[in-house]
Amino acid sequence: MLEIYVESLIDLLCENLHSEVEIRTQGRSVAVPGLTQVEVRTEDDVLSVMEMGAKHSHLTPDEANTESSCSHLLLIVTVECTDIVCGVTTRGTLTLCELAGSERISKTQATGQRLTETASINKSLMALRQVFSALKCNALHVPYRNSKLTHLLQPCLSGDAKVCMFVHVSPDVKDAAETLTTLAFGSSIRQIALGKAPQNRTPAKTTKAEK
Repeated sequence: MLEIYVESLIDLLCENLHSEVEIRTQGRSVAVPGLTQVEVRTEDDVLSVMEMGAKHSHLTPDEANTESSCSHLLLIVTVECTDIVCGVTTRGTLTLCELAGSERISKTQATGQRLTETASINKSLMALRQVFSALKCNALHVPYRNSKLTHLLQPCLSGDAKVCMFVHVSPDVKDAAETLTTLAFGSSIRQIALGKAPQNRTPAKTTKAEK
């Protein structure tokens, strides 16, 4: 579990609070070496890990929200299952990403470090929009590396996965402008086709006796 805070990757499960990690790329593979991994077996295990990581994330109250997120959060769950009958092993990765909301500085009245955080969030969300725009028109180049957020999400958006996005909007009439912008963003994303995701399976090993 990690957060992207002002373009820095923070390991939220590391005992050393606010420990930074880096992205490593090899071909189409994107990894974060050194990121703390925790084995989970039940839903309660997953929720416990999420609660622990959330306690270490950056939250700051402002004029728009009592608990305003200062970063994007990613929870990466790797699942491996082996069929005991045929021996085939199937692997998959579930990436849950909570995007920090794009906020107008005039409403949040952000200053100092909070202003820096807001500018970084808005910049990374703009980079995500650019990636979606490139995918929508089947561009030859997709600018995944324009931000840490889009770089980490590259495996999810490059055709090797299925993507589901939930859009959250405010019911308050004073937020109507932001609500309309968010809904337009979600409507645009619906028009993107990523193709069929491949299955990641490893066949059972054949012994000499079976041969």
